[in-house]
Amino acid sequence: MAMRDFIADGEKVVLIIPFGQRSASVGLAGSGYTGAPLPTYSLASAMPRFLLTLALCLGWTLSASTQEPLSTSTAFPTSTAQAEDLSAEALAKLDHLVRELVAAEEVVGAELMVIKNGRSVLHESYGWRDKDDEVAMAKGSVFCVRSMTKPLIGAAIYMLIEEGKLKLEDKVGKYLPELAVGKTQAITIGQLLTHTGGFPMSLLIGTDLNTLDGIIEVANQGAGQKLEFTPGSDFRYSDHGTDTLTAVVEVVSGQTAAEFVTTRLLAPLGMHETTCVLTEDHALRARASSKYIGSKANWTRYWSAADKSMFPFFLGSQSVYSTLPDYAKFMTLYLHGGQIGGKRLLQADSVQQILTPGPHPMNGSSGLPGLKANYGSLAQLWTKANESGKVTADDVAAFGHTGSDGTHAWVFPAQNAMVLYFTQSRGTTSGLKVEEALGELFLGVPVAEKKIAPALEQHLGYYWEHDDDSYRAIVLDAGELAMEIPGKGIVALTYIGDDRWKLPDPNKVMEFNRSESGTVTGFTLDGKIEHKFTPSADLPSADEINALVQKAHRLDLLESVGPIRINASISFLAMGMSGEIITTCAYPNRFRTEAKVMAEFERVASDGETVTYASRVKPVGRIEGERAQTIRLDNNMARFGNWKDWYGEVVPIQSLTRGGKNLILVRTGDATAPARTLFIDADSGLMLGDDNVSEIEGVGRLGQRTRFSDFRNVSGMTWPYESKVRYSNRMLGTIETVVKEIEVGVEVNDDTFVVSE
Repeated sequence: MAMRDFIADGEKVVLIIPFGQRSASVGLAGSGYTGAPLPTYSLASAMPRFLLTLALCLGWTLSASTQEPLSTSTAFPTSTAQAEDLSAEALAKLDHLVRELVAAEEVVGAELMVIKNGRSVLHESYGWRDKDDEVAMAKGSVFCVRSMTKPLIGAAIYMLIEEGKLKLEDKVGKYLPELAVGKTQAITIGQLLTHTGGFPMSLLIGTDLNTLDGIIEVANQGAGQKLEFTPGSDFRYSDHGTDTLTAVVEVVSGQTAAEFVTTRLLAPLGMHETTCVLTEDHALRARASSKYIGSKANWTRYWSAADKSMFPFFLGSQSVYSTLPDYAKFMTLYLHGGQIGGKRLLQADSVQQILTPGPHPMNGSSGLPGLKANYGSLAQLWTKANESGKVTADDVAAFGHTGSDGTHAWVFPAQNAMVLYFTQSRGTTSGLKVEEALGELFLGVPVAEKKIAPALEQHLGYYWEHDDDSYRAIVLDAGELAMEIPGKGIVALTYIGDDRWKLPDPNKVMEFNRSESGTVTGFTLDGKIEHKFTPSADLPSADEINALVQKAHRLDLLESVGPIRINASISFLAMGMSGEIITTCAYPNRFRTEAKVMAEFERVASDGETVTYASRVKPVGRIEGERAQTIRLDNNMARFGNWKDWYGEVVPIQSLTRGGKNLILVRTGDATAPARTLFIDADSGLMLGDDNVSEIEGVGRLGQRTRFSDFRNVSGMTWPYESKVRYSNRMLGTIETVVKEIEVGVEVNDDTFVVSE
């Protein structure tokens, strides 16, 4: 996937997670699955850490077409900024920015190409093609462009429309009869092109593609699928929708979709360094960039050219591999209105329709100053503001697409320019920074540079719109100022002067408000004011709340009744995956969890001091540092027991009424660092929930909201029999755990709480 998801607080969008993998909290948000065992994810109360390994597959390729390209005019001879009327200073800043991104390990490696008037004014490579094997990135490297595959399918569909073989208003079920049932029978070709058909992001998570016959079987999985909304009524980015269109291409053209794309687009455009599927013997493998997932200075390789192919057949949502110059040739087709070298592949009105904003806003974020992110027909758009509120093709200032493995392409038609910035770093936020630099290069808007900030301590604390609003916190994060939204995200802030702080989306600026005496009283963001507050003196003390929780749950009885074993089912609701999880707890702080979902398993244990771990793809080992602490605190004994055994400072923040319950929100730390927020029933003392943002090894930060219910008495103790963990990543969605049985007084020994071979 290359869709922009968002972190929202109520109805207010606070941070947009942009296209591709620009956010460190995206995790699996991207294509329907990734290509190798991914690093572990926290399942909060459900389990300490669970490995979501998604199936990868063998691949195949097409034989090369013998058709000659229409023209050599799509080659990009070298030129200079001065010759092409570009600011040499702004171009140098862009080059310097990417070097800094690599040096700071915001990306593993990168390749950058700037084209103006059909000539290359900058083409450089940076960092590593494979950091583990110390292979440097080089110009001409091959990248999996993931969702940048989608525009090729958009072009293919319009070719078939021009031939009279398709219509935008045609029902998809006309060509794929299995979809002509239920609510899916109303979905049209045009709706799938604009992501308004209602399909979810993907139906392939947890699916081994080797068990499927091809793209038509992928599409048919949507038959009878519960839709996100009535077709045509909203926008929801969907890999499955594009894969369904790919199946339509096969049915209507009489060729495989890969053959159609290759013979009708790749070969005529001279894209001989692009393939729909990268097979194990493909010549492009020698230059293929290894894939990494994670966040800044926390990258894990999950695929290399030595590994098996990721796709056994062409997925129009994500499987293309290409080089920067090759993909620029395809972008040139749209830039030139559908023709190349005097020969036409698409009609001009088809290209205009592709680049026209769809019927529903995408509500995405943009690093291009003054421009909003929008979406056309399998094309990403950046649009200028329109006083009427309805954007049209005339408002499009840039177009292109991005991919979730860290690839980006932008075209600026008014400037006759394009930029390609490819990384292999799934989880990078760097695309927004590059966009901001492009604003200076092409739009004449200087980058707001970071300035020396005033004393940070004066900003730290808790903020709300009103006293019945869940709080946010301004905290120190690795010594820098950040906004924490409990359970959703931690947003880095960059000081740009005059008490203004830029969010990762440079179009969003937070401005702090002050009293006449200079004291910070709140901040303004998106036109709304958050007021700084001090927790009420009327709140119970931390010790009083802790005593209330201990009285409600009575985990101290573990010492007398003996260890317990909790047998539960676990379901990944958004993915249709389920399994079982067994947790053993012993007083005061020992535990072991064993989880199995499909072919994957994980074991994690703590003997009170040391945390050990093993999974199907990771050998037994000891876990230390922040990750070990997160695992400890994800155990329910830390939530329901004596907090003094688990946490340092505990701060009562506010009281709220939600769902007819009186709640007390407690923070497990002050504003000098991010912390968890615990939700306690003020009347019963039951622990009802936990909001936190965890650093996940190889993935980055992931917001999660845990809620407990169905409390039952177990030998005098009160345990929740149901829990739900909702991730800020919509791809992961909600994970539900239901206890089937709790055994009391089970036999354990010291080895129980150590994972061994």
